[in-house]
Amino acid sequence: MKIYLQQKRPGRTWQAIVPCPIELPAGLNTTGELISSLVRIIVSAYNDRIDDVPADPDADYQVAPMTEDQVNNLAEAGRIAFGLIYNNRKEDPEKAIANALQCHEDGIFKIFLNGSQLGSNESQVEIAEGDTLTIIRLTMLSGRMW
Repeated sequence: MKIYLQQKRPGRTWQAIVPCPIELPAGLNTTGELISSLVRIIVSAYNDRIDDVPADPDADYQVAPMTEDQVNNLAEAGRIAFGLIYNNRKEDPEKAIANALQCHEDGIFKIFLNGSQLGSNESQVEIAEGDTLTIIRLTMLSGRMW
């Protein structure tokens, strides 16, 4: 099913939150299953990018030349980044899922589905076609108040 993941638009001149379509498998019943599915999709995309980028034999990172269309699309988004991958190590999806689930339990980030906050990893969730998902990473502040 297709849902929309709210994503911060890169750039400094005009920042906005834009919906990014993402395809989720059907049958997700809990918040933990939703997190696991999202992490699996993102890690898979990252690992595929490593396979697609040819290795530069003279450097420790991998780089591919950008086409004019890619430069134009990135300029439209407000930031041109070259997508350098500094190591060719693929990420382990199971470790990433365990980390994401622990971070959610610890309150490092919150998840909102159509504006309503989702609960713990075991709480039930009903996702429908076209829903909007927002993930907010919380920042811990420290310091003194005078």
